Amino acid sequence: MSKEADQIFAVSAAPLEGEWIRVEFSDGAIHDIGVRDLLSRGGVFERIRKDRGVFEQVRVNPDSRAVEWPEEIDLDSEVLYGLQESASGTRFERRVVRSPSHSAA
Repeated sequence: MSKEADQIFAVSAAPLEGEWIRVEFSDGAIHDIGVRDLLSRGGVFERIRKDRGVFEQVRVNPDSRAVEWPEEIDLDSEVLYGLQESASGTRFERRVVRSPSHSAA
């Protein structure tokens, strides 16, 4: 099995109410992820937090497979999934909508 086949990556992302996004992953899992703590850090995230129109532009980059917003602001899929810790120490609240499927990949 290749390293890529073992890696979890985002396949779709959509905005939800408040400061939540829904992400579907390559293993079939779907998580609702709270990004309030991240956005409250300000800096590059300030515009996303203040402008709902920008927040709603969340998507998955087809090349990097990271969840991103305009201006190359991106979040690592494995961090969002909970497999790795964020380098910044940001914690994400997660709600599992659908558990991984054993046939996905």
